[in-house]
Amino acid sequence: MLREQRRRLNLTLQEVADRAGITKGFLSEVERDRAAPSVATLLKLRDALSLSVSSLFRSSLPQVVRRHERQEIPYGGIGMICSLASARNSHRVTALHAEFRPQGRSGSEPHALDSDEEFILVLAGTLEVTINDEVHTLRAGDSITFDPRMPHSFRNPSKSHLTRTLCIVAPPPK
Repeated sequence: MLREQRRRLNLTLQEVADRAGITKGFLSEVERDRAAPSVATLLKLRDALSLSVSSLFRSSLPQVVRRHERQEIPYGGIGMICSLASARNSHRVTALHAEFRPQGRSGSEPHALDSDEEFILVLAGTLEVTINDEVHTLRAGDSITFDPRMPHSFRNPSKSHLTRTLCIVAPPPK
């Protein structure tokens, strides 16, 4: 999808790489699904290519999304697997299921989303949510709602237990 948008805009690999602050080689790897960018880099690519947040998570899934059919998405975290829990044609919210391995995290740097609201429910384990340098420790059953335009990051502080979450992001009003 990134390659198609780059070509639609008639931009070279180098032009997009320069706009996003990454190397041309890394961008090429990302376009060919051979590398997964961090969330921060993905958002820079989104800006460089004039894409919406929801377009980064497009899926060919039907309305009913079975657990074993979820499409894995390149969130770019470390020790983190993220999959699309909402259907492709869901326009008002994007729902993501994430699993953080012990010590897994959303990336090496905080990120922000151009969305109105983000909701996270911890399904299992413990999750540290850092928003503007303030750490919130959530356990199974806890949730947090916040403005995703503020720099934030996620981390599983456990050295031995998996953390599972459900994240719902509402897009900005049009």
